[in-house]
This record gives sequence, C-alpha cells and structure tokens, in this order.
Amino acid sequence: MKHQLYMLSLIILIFSCKENRSEKNKPSKMNAISSALENEDEGLVNNPYQDNDNQKALYKALKKKTPLSNDELFAILPEDINGNKPPSNLALQVSRQLASGIYGTFGKTSYNFFIQDGVGSLAIVRNFFDSYKIQPQGPPQTEYVYVERDGYKTISFLQPEIKRNYIRFIYNDRFQITLEGPDSADVLWSYIDFENLKKIAQFN
Repeated sequence: MKHQLYMLSLIILIFSCKENRSEKNKPSKMNAISSALENEDEGLVNNPYQDNDNQKALYKALKKKTPLSNDELFAILPEDINGNKPPSNLALQVSRQLASGIYGTFGKTSYNFFIQDGVGSLAIVRNFFDSYKIQPQGPPQTEYVYVERDGYKTISFLQPEIKRNYIRFIYNDRFQITLEGPDSADVLWSYIDFENLKKIAQFN
C-alpha cells in the first residue's frame, strides 16, 4: 500500500513539473513569434523593392491623367539625332501613346527613337522604376547597365556582338524616352536633345 502511494505521488510530481515547464515555455514561444513578426514587419518596411509614398502618389496621379493625342505626341519627336534625319515620312510613326522615329540610313547604323506617354492604364513609368530597383540581367553576350546620369535614372541594354545598344529613362515623371543605336550608352546619352524635350513641360 505504501509502495502504491509512493508511486502515485511520484507520478503526480512528474506531471506537475511538466506542466510548469510547458507554462514557462509558453511565454518564450510567444516572445519568439512576436519577435519574428516584428522582424517580418521591419523587413517589409525596409524592403528595397517596396514603393515609397512619393512613388505611390505618382503612380496614382498618372492613372488619372489623359494621354496626349497622336498629334501632340508626334510633335515631340526630334528633327534629327546627331545630324541624322529620318530618311522618309514613313520613318516616323505614332500609335497608342507611342511615337517612334528612325534616323539615318536604314540598317545597323541607324538610330531609333521612342517616346511613350506613361499615363492612364499603361504602367510604363512603374515598370521602368521596378526594373531599376530589381536590376535584372539579360542573356549571354548582353548586359543591362543601371546608372544615374545628370539626375536621371537610366537603363542601358548593351549588345556588343551585334553593336546595337539602347538607353532609356523617364522624363518629367511621365514619358519614357528610349534611344537605340550603334554607339555606347554614354554616346547615346549625349545625343538626347533635352531642349526639344522641353516641349513636354506643358503636359503635366
């Protein structure tokens, strides 16, 4: 009988110790979960790919604006690029918020100029800045270069094998400008006619 009482007391003592241990562990587990959640929240706040308040406001405002007409967009195309003029009227095109021009002789030595109006439903501006944040790279024998030039974030795509490169940037927080040609990104940048682009200032 004494032996049975002893065993019963021992079992009760073991169970009570386990309960105390589990109670002690609960706060630490809760603390660990809280810490993890706090760290996760901090990660979201410090996420370099997350839009900041200014970007969110910009993208929201762009959605509400009306795109330029084809005639307005066409008028922004430059007359020449580094002295090269369009070979014919057919080399200048405009459609659905995009105007483009071919300058110089058709072929590898020509220059292609594009201007896209990034308002309305098109996410042109957002896609540009998302790419600049993520900075993806291209296939072999190509290279993307992400550099700030004269206060503008620029994305260059280099194809040395075929000697065709482009440089792209956002002008006036609205228009995506792209210039493609046989020259290096720095030389292409020097061909951008910012005086001509001032025509855009009236469209805000």
